[in-house]
Amino acid sequence: MTTRRLVVILVAVALLLAALANVAVAAPLGAPQNAPQAGYSCVAYYTVQAGDNLYRISLKYNMSMAALMGANGIANPDVVYAGQTLCIPGNTPGPAPAPRPPCGTYYTIKWGDMLSNIAWRYGVSVQAIMQANNIWNPNYIYAGMILYIPCGNTPKPPPPPNSGSYLQWKGEYFNNQDLAGAPSIVRNDPIIAFNWGWGWPNPKISADHFSVRWTRTLNLKEGTYRFSVTADDGARLYVDNVLVIDQWHTASGQTYVVDVSLGAGNHVVRMEYYEDAGNAYAYLTYAWVAGPGPNVTPMPPVPPTPGPGTGGSAWTCTYFANQDLDNPVAMVILPDLLLNWGGASPYPGVPKNLWSMRCTSVQYMPSNGLYQFNAQVDDGVRVFVDGNAVISAWTNHAGTTEVGTANLSAGPHNVTVEYYQFGHDSMLSVWWNKK
Repeated sequence: MTTRRLVVILVAVALLLAALANVAVAAPLGAPQNAPQAGYSCVAYYTVQAGDNLYRISLKYNMSMAALMGANGIANPDVVYAGQTLCIPGNTPGPAPAPRPPCGTYYTIKWGDMLSNIAWRYGVSVQAIMQANNIWNPNYIYAGMILYIPCGNTPKPPPPPNSGSYLQWKGEYFNNQDLAGAPSIVRNDPIIAFNWGWGWPNPKISADHFSVRWTRTLNLKEGTYRFSVTADDGARLYVDNVLVIDQWHTASGQTYVVDVSLGAGNHVVRMEYYEDAGNAYAYLTYAWVAGPGPNVTPMPPVPPTPGPGTGGSAWTCTYFANQDLDNPVAMVILPDLLLNWGGASPYPGVPKNLWSMRCTSVQYMPSNGLYQFNAQVDDGVRVFVDGNAVISAWTNHAGTTEVGTANLSAGPHNVTVEYYQFGHDSMLSVWWNKK
């Protein structure tokens, strides 16, 4: 009887040990419910903390971001969240397949790499690398990512760091909204076409409340160039240090367009941008639209400096091919109404003489009170505030200044300016001051 009981006890102990062995190889408490991706095994698990990102976690475990993404089935390196449990792989799938015939190679992205520098090194275009790797956004690359480099020339050494040479746009990135102090990073950006979403331009830059300054010298032929800026949030654009777009305010994905007449030669273009919170993106395009010849240009310093009441949105202006505001030819967005066309056409398709325009905008008055509106004009002008006529001088004038007043409350007001040109020179400048 004693022997029989001993056998039963030993069998029970063996079963218990087997069960404990099975528990030991199972995932520890807190491990994800889903198994690691095929080809990976987990040696540890990590719970994402507030402020973590894949780059920092990859440094902690001395592995590539690509390995972490592959083991956890993560498609976007920016999409991780506090409380998420990650598999820390102990092995990775086999090496990348052999290069595609008849030529080409593979390259593993390193910290600080950009597609423009990789393309320059291998003698291929950025577009060729994007197409070969099915990359739709040149900014969505990360350290550890393996790129297929299509056929090109003999690889060149990378440009020396801090050489002061920027192949395209010099991008200066600041960890504040005001472009203040020294930039956190300075790099070459091939194009200004960024959509960071809720992420950041670089792990050294915060996801919100940052700013960027891009600078580039363009060699252009003579003519009129259309610059288009799309931003979330604020943006400013300078051409040869002249402010042509001024939208330095929080905005959700606005597009601003301005036409600038430029002579042949080098011109310095500078775009400034800031992100407040939420989505972040910035785009700049430019194109030759007409020329040679003058177009919309800032007015010479004849009128007084506009007062503080000129702050507000840009002006949406429609050009008409007659003096009667009834045959629209084109619509443009202008940062201000300080214009002097001389004896030239203001826009392609608009005659030099006998034309008109209507501009509308929402302008913000800083306080309640009486405001004086001024219009320096050649020839006729009308100014309306919230539908009420403030200036009505719809006759020929040779460079005179017309004045009107309006009692306005603090806040936004709809301002409309109508203008016609009779002959010879043409100019229009509108500003206002609180009396």
